[in-house]
Amino acid sequence: MTEPPALLSVDGLVAGYRPGLPIVEDISIRLDASEIVTIIGPNGAGKSTVIKAIAGLVRIEAGRISVDGQDMTGTRPDRLGELGVAYVPQTANVFTTLTIGENLALAARRCRSDAAGRVLAMTTLFPVLAEKSGVRASGLSGGQRQLLAIAMALVAEPAVMLMDEPTAGLAPKAAEDVMSLVRRIAADGVGILLVEQNARLALRLSDRAYILAEGRNQHEGPAAALLDDPLVGEIYLGGRRKGAA
Repeated sequence: MTEPPALLSVDGLVAGYRPGLPIVEDISIRLDASEIVTIIGPNGAGKSTVIKAIAGLVRIEAGRISVDGQDMTGTRPDRLGELGVAYVPQTANVFTTLTIGENLALAARRCRSDAAGRVLAMTTLFPVLAEKSGVRASGLSGGQRQLLAIAMALVAEPAVMLMDEPTAGLAPKAAEDVMSLVRRIAADGVGILLVEQNARLALRLSDRAYILAEGRNQHEGPAAALLDDPLVGEIYLGGRRKGAA
């Protein structure tokens, strides 16, 4: 039986910032609905480059990216919403001079109908945002700002969410809260592809993971199995192999 097309499929991706100097080569990734897939690896492995290439922010030299079988290779960032894809960058992901309510209202302009209803849905899902609706985003904590960025991405009801380092710079409790929210979002049917430096936290909550090194796929598998793999732990998670001196 033929396997159905993935919600998001990346096949043979070659991408970088300068022509002829790719950062990632021959990257292939599959993401299905209600699934969290994490990309981990050492600094400089090309993790964020993969996410940015999918989001149309990095030059693609070869390969194919598709959503539900529809080719989206090289789609401009402002057209992602038309394909049901939302992107949450690591930084500059909210408008700091606007209030929470204004940020959500601006994001809701992408909704095809009932923008006000979608904003209400987001403030229901994120009570802290409702409580601080009139507060400028610049006055939020790091964790609250990240919740606002996620709410702005969710407001248009995407099928796929791309998240670049969602817990970067957050205190441990805030990081746990953000990742727990990511799990809830996936449970509602959204496929989530994320890059995360906090590999152990991400693997605990993910379904599958890809390990990148030197711009290439090095390993992939169920997140729980990778988390328990002593060799993966030693090389990529900062652990030591059992019995090592």
